[in-house]
Amino acid sequence: MPDDHFRPPDGVVPDDVDPVFLNVADAVASWLGADPTGHGLAHAWRVFNTAMSLADEYPAADRTVLGAAALVHDVHRAMGLEAGEYVHPEDALEEVEAVLSGAEVTEEKRDAILHCVALHEEYDFRGDRRDPDRIEVELLRDADNLDAMGAVGIARCFAYTGAHGRPMWTGDGEDALDHVEAKLLNLGDEMHTDAARAVAERRHAFLESFLERFRAECRGQA
Repeated sequence: MPDDHFRPPDGVVPDDVDPVFLNVADAVASWLGADPTGHGLAHAWRVFNTAMSLADEYPAADRTVLGAAALVHDVHRAMGLEAGEYVHPEDALEEVEAVLSGAEVTEEKRDAILHCVALHEEYDFRGDRRDPDRIEVELLRDADNLDAMGAVGIARCFAYTGAHGRPMWTGDGEDALDHVEAKLLNLGDEMHTDAARAVAERRHAFLESFLERFRAECRGQA
């Protein structure tokens, strides 16, 4: 089990969550439980909550597939920390399948979950986004991207860059603010669903407001 320091805070895990999701979370804890970069269990549960909320507008979505995919989608990030280099989600599917098997997720559901995980981290602004063929892929992408926006997105950005030894702001393109500008400000345009676009608009505005305030404070102007 993960160290208490990295456990999701009270209120993040729904009180009435289906036991199948608790099984998946327990099974993936050995991968995500000690993550210091903003891709740990708390992030997984936030993506889960957001994805399930978005899915209320899309009754055709398989909520078991979507919820489980949300909880396991960042195993590749943990593998990357161990390897010291980025690992693509498709290169983590064997490990994800082992997690799902350990949680006794059915084979039929596992295949769909693995498909969602394989396609979830692709972006138009980066030029590598493949068109999703399932609503669950769209919802997972949207929920994951929303967690990189707004107040939580900023907090995760500084956790991520700090864990990788990068400074807050130097102006040389290798700092936390560059990550906000190069990636986070582009995420609003990546949303697939109308439900996510409405949330993204508010979170994007917060990102812009934060950047303006941050720079002003650094210059002693606020």
